[in-house]
Amino acid sequence: MATNTGTAKTRILVLHGFYDSAQNRQYQMRNLTRSMKEIEFVFIDAPFQFVNYEFLKSPSDATNEPRYQWFSYRPEWDVTSYHYDTNKESIEYVINYINSNGPFDGLLGFSQGAIVCVTMMLNIPQWPKLPSCVKFIILVGCPPINDAAVKPNLEALNQQPNQLPTLHVSGLNDTLITREMSEAVCKYFNPSLAEFYTHKGGHYCPSDADFRQKLRDFIIRASHP
Repeated sequence: MATNTGTAKTRILVLHGFYDSAQNRQYQMRNLTRSMKEIEFVFIDAPFQFVNYEFLKSPSDATNEPRYQWFSYRPEWDVTSYHYDTNKESIEYVINYINSNGPFDGLLGFSQGAIVCVTMMLNIPQWPKLPSCVKFIILVGCPPINDAAVKPNLEALNQQPNQLPTLHVSGLNDTLITREMSEAVCKYFNPSLAEFYTHKGGHYCPSDADFRQKLRDFIIRASHP
């Protein structure tokens, strides 16, 4: 089933998670991308290489593949008051990429990448704005958002006009970012435009037939409001 009119594919820009990379995320999502030929998934690396401030006690990477982050996590920061130190710079980077390599119909953010997607929607004063070509956002395993510079705008999100449709995806057995955490983020969005989907797995983007159909249906609704 095509997800848009004409012959052009739907293009989705994918933002990976923390201690992650475009190469790794593309590999992790290979079953989904191979099964949905009508969609072009484009994966990019975050602009900052991973720095371990001992937030991860024993990061393992047998491949020695470079890993990246959109912003830092430090163990001295309480989870209720994280400071997303390079979030604005990451958003500028993503928007420049979209402007240079777009258009993109939608964004898919995984874990920390989902936070970047959310903050791009908030219209924070003096921060770059999301390009108008983007028609929908998919948030997979989105953590709680507690940065003091972002939280007030998030709390006012439901009052913003012209919100984009969002699909919030959570794993029933995700022990890192639980369903309750992702549901807490979803509640800030306009309920008429936000959909919540739960799969049976953990902290990853699903690829089973049920999710593929959900994604197709969501893109059709988002693209033809």
